[in-house]
Amino acid sequence: MLGSVIHKMSDRYDEHYINSVTALGDRIEVVTTQAIFNRNGMKLVDKGARINSAMRDKLVLHKLTPDIDQCLSAANGISQIELREHAREILENEPRFQRVRLALNGVEKLLNAFYAMPLNAPLTFKLTVAREQRPEIFEHSIQMALIALFLAIKSRLPDQELATVAAASMLHDIGELHIDPALLRADHPLNADELRHVYVHPMTAFLILQAYPQFHPEISTAVFEHHERLDGSGYPRGLKGEEISQLGKILMLAEAVTTLYEKSWRAHGAARLSMMLRMNRRKLDPELVGHLVSLLHNGEQPNLDTPSETSSNTVLKQLDQLAEVFTSWRDARQASLNTPPHATESPVVTFVNRRLVALERTLLETGFHTDTLAALTMGIEDDDDALAEIVLMTSESRRQVSDILKEVRRRWAEFKVSGDSVVVVEEWVKGAEALLQMD
Repeated sequence: MLGSVIHKMSDRYDEHYINSVTALGDRIEVVTTQAIFNRNGMKLVDKGARINSAMRDKLVLHKLTPDIDQCLSAANGISQIELREHAREILENEPRFQRVRLALNGVEKLLNAFYAMPLNAPLTFKLTVAREQRPEIFEHSIQMALIALFLAIKSRLPDQELATVAAASMLHDIGELHIDPALLRADHPLNADELRHVYVHPMTAFLILQAYPQFHPEISTAVFEHHERLDGSGYPRGLKGEEISQLGKILMLAEAVTTLYEKSWRAHGAARLSMMLRMNRRKLDPELVGHLVSLLHNGEQPNLDTPSETSSNTVLKQLDQLAEVFTSWRDARQASLNTPPHATESPVVTFVNRRLVALERTLLETGFHTDTLAALTMGIEDDDDALAEIVLMTSESRRQVSDILKEVRRRWAEFKVSGDSVVVVEEWVKGAEALLQMD
């Protein structure tokens, strides 16, 4: 099955990436280093030609050979020196990375990994496109590399392997360059088809990297795995435990931490990271998590301030909605068992129940019970620390429920079989999605 998907993807049109490449040519010099042909052998562009938006339609309408990254060069392309110095600026100027700097006995080993990382001409061009046209991907990748290298150093990986960690981190999201940018906006709700496009980006990156021996299989495999989870709840393959490489485990934790740094550090500081780690113990490597726990004890104290717009009434409403998700699932599961011809659970019911039970168990271990969520806010209106803790728990729980719903939709074709129990689950998914979207 994976082979057939890879075959289909290898023949895809790279419309969105070509849009970025040709738009880049309008701003800086982009020149062909060799002629570009279509799959039928017809020459489309001569060697030495300038590429710009006027070339877009010609390039988009054909399947190109060689791969377009192998045919182009951009003025002022990215370099390892630039990556190292940009990483240094982040460590020195970004408050959220002060902890990383303080936790290491000097940062030169970390920074030198950027200088030593492998980087060939096609991937230099691709990172240049990211820097110029998709800076959010470029900045995210550098920041993730800092976290991944911190984890690798704390894990006592040999110095020569740090360059591999840096390369895998910088290249982990190159697949997103081939996705419609609109789908990656935080305010864009994704339907099932759009989710599949987003979820396939690790595979896209793998396909790109496997073409180059210095990046395959170690780096390409880890990039493929950077959204997997130890409990099998990740994507794109649902790998578990030791099925995931050590480098993949580093990338998946660094990715999760970097995303939290970007989205919630200003409001919650280290407190949100602490809650995320507590509620994802079964999904992430415990030894690597231990390094981050020690990181939380360095630098400034965690910021437990509750955002001013978050009142106890707002939290109470969100907790009610969260509790309703669990309650409505119990009803849906029972209804599926009472629906002929299913005397036993269908695969989709088993899947959803396993995920929700795991989240419920995590909540219990964190000190919260799904049957008494609404009672958590009683008498704490004036206790800012307690309210802040509940806000973070609620936010992380809602995020995990949302991930479960997205995973069901992504795998719906796999689960869909005859029988009304599938309809019952689909109705629960729609209801849960509506609950999470309520203000």
